[in-house]
Amino acid sequence: MSIERSIPELAAWYAQYDDKSYQLESPDAYHHELIRTAEALRDDGVIDWDDWLALKILADTADRDSVSQAVQAHVNDPDS
Repeated sequence: MSIERSIPELAAWYAQYDDKSYQLESPDAYHHELIRTAEALRDDGVIDWDDWLALKILADTADRDSVSQAVQAHVNDPDS
């Protein structure tokens, strides 16, 4: 996927995507916001269906990764 990051709306989406502290603190909210923002970009005509799908795949993959990271963090430090 090579969606242009220089478009301000997509730069904002990627800023959300790159926010690893948010991803680890609240994986569900992180994923929900990425999907919601991508849907808004699609609905506003900033991106097309294929671009939306590519962003959704990135969000879903990040979600899967954040859940496994959260589980591993809990295993490493159950009192945190």
